[in-house]
Parts: sequence; structure tokens; C-alpha cells
Amino acid sequence: MKKSLVVGMLGLAAVAAPSFGQGYIWLDNYDSHGGDGGPLITYGSHVYLNGVSGAFGAVGVGLNSSWTVGIYFVEGTPSITDPAGIGFPDPRLSLGTGVGSTAQVASLSVFGAAGCFLAASCFNTGAPLGSVITAELVVYPTAAGSYAYAVCRGHSAPFVMAPVAPSAPQKPLVGDYFTGFSAQWIPEPSILALAGLGGLSLWLLRRKKA
Repeated sequence: MKKSLVVGMLGLAAVAAPSFGQGYIWLDNYDSHGGDGGPLITYGSHVYLNGVSGAFGAVGVGLNSSWTVGIYFVEGTPSITDPAGIGFPDPRLSLGTGVGSTAQVASLSVFGAAGCFLAASCFNTGAPLGSVITAELVVYPTAAGSYAYAVCRGHSAPFVMAPVAPSAPQKPLVGDYFTGFSAQWIPEPSILALAGLGGLSLWLLRRKKA
């Protein structure tokens, strides 16, 4: 009986150990900067209001509730030069998954400002307490299901923040660290190909004249 009790306690300890001492953050820009709101995620040119089709959003205006925010991150501070854009985040960063790893952008009527988001729960980064993470935020139409399948999307520049214990009264908010960015339209491959051919033709023409 005592032996089985000890084994059971060890088993519980083994399950609890991975989560002990891991740091948490919050995908929240609504409460950032002392409650004044953090940097917004806005519409770029030729970006659909709902991110999928139809009317275009006004450039520079915050996204509406059709969009989802996610996070890519890695423990530590690797040297990453990755300006905001429409490509995939730096390959050294991994997609955050699980509770609190995504947040729905809220409508203007909810927060009083478009382009704000607030995850329903804090996010366990898995990074040990006392460490830092390097992260990038991504935004994509919720209807697309993921960043990879979106026709309009965007990611932030990298930023660094320090996760805290789950018992900490205030989790660090990503809105205090990232720089605002815009969702952008992803040109069709055929358009990119035509643009490339056009550039090549101009180069050949100039060379011929020279």
C-alpha cells in the first residue's frame, strides 16, 4: 500500500514537473501601456475587410473582428533580422499552440478601437522563469483557418519579452513590446511571375540598347 502510494506521488510529480517554473505572457494589446492601448494591427492596401473577399478595408485603420492573432517564438535572443511582412516568421521561431496562443481581434464596438485584441487566457511559453523569449506576432483571417492558408496576412518585427510565473498578478502584455504592423495582400503566384518576367524584359531591353 505504501509502495503504491509513493509510486503514485512520484507519477504526479513527474506530470507536474514540466509546468513548474515555466513563464507566461498575455496576447493583449488592449490593456497595454497602462490601459491606454498598445500598437494596433491595421489594414494595408488591397486587403479585404474580412480578409477573404469583397470590399477593401481602409488603409491604416485597425482590423475588425474577422481576424485572428497568433504568436511564433523561441527561448533566448537569437540575432534575428526579420522586418514585418507577409512571409513566414524567421524559421528559428516556432508556432505557439494551446491555451492563450491566439486571440481574436475585437470589433470597434467592443474595445472602442479597431485593431485591438485580448486573449481569453494567458499563454504558457514553456520557457523557464528568469529567461526571455524572442517572438513575432502573426495575423490572418479567422476564416482562413491558419496563417499559411491566408490570402491576406502579416507578421510583426521580432521583439523580446520576459515571461513570468503563473501566480504573478500581472502577466507581461505583448502590446507593451511589439511594434504595430499591417495585414497585407499576398499577390497571386502568376502575378509575381509576370512581374518577374517584366523586370527581366526591361533588363534585356536596356542591355540591348547599351
